[in-house]
Amino acid sequence: MKTAIIAGTGVDELIDFGDITTVTTRFGEAEVVEARLRDTTFLFVPRHGTGHSVAPGAINYRAQIAAIKKMCVHQIIGVCAVGSLNSGLSTGSLAILKDFIDLTKRRADTFFDDPNGPVVHTDFTQPYCPEISQALHDACRDEDISFEANAVYIGVEGPRYETPAEIRLYASWGGDVIGMTNVPEVILAREAGLCYGALAIVSNMASGISPTPLAHDDVRAAVLSSSTTLAAVLDRAIKSIPETRGCACGTNTGLKL
Repeated sequence: MKTAIIAGTGVDELIDFGDITTVTTRFGEAEVVEARLRDTTFLFVPRHGTGHSVAPGAINYRAQIAAIKKMCVHQIIGVCAVGSLNSGLSTGSLAILKDFIDLTKRRADTFFDDPNGPVVHTDFTQPYCPEISQALHDACRDEDISFEANAVYIGVEGPRYETPAEIRLYASWGGDVIGMTNVPEVILAREAGLCYGALAIVSNMASGISPTPLAHDDVRAAVLSSSTTLAAVLDRAIKSIPETRGCACGTNTGLKL
């Protein structure tokens, strides 16, 4: 298997689970599943655990990324449910992430924090792998699905939802979508020298834009309602990711597992 998918809310219900392996790394343990979607096989990492019991701020992102690297898989598609800051991105829309703004506060967001280890500064001029992003772009186009190709993601701590004033501020910064899990996942993937692209599913309009209060059950329902579209896009994207990496994502080679 050449590709891994990391996903959470609702996505686990689209996938046929095979054997579950607990991978041990020096950053902790992570569950990795041999999975199938239609006729495509891949590794699946349930971001919140197989029982969806781990809150966004408590996820061991380092262990999950390190586990994928330890299994010699170098291509990752992250799937995340997001709120929309953009009136043009309604519930059920898809967005391919192009850039992010990190507003998380209390998360382990680097592999290189060992005082006895190397000092590593990682370039984020292009935060998401261009080859995986292109595969997602082509899959959406081939499925004739409307999508946002260059979305800016606002990464927040959670678990609370945002206030209307916060949403107005983030939208004024140029943010398109907001969520609680893509950061630090994308950061750690690049630090590990892995290719990482992200597909966001708009599960709700953000606070102050949505006419109703936000609820997690509604988020899950929105993801499940997009299941056919999402499955088709992921299946196509995995098949079209190049076998040989031509990007610069693998620059970092110093991570010890």
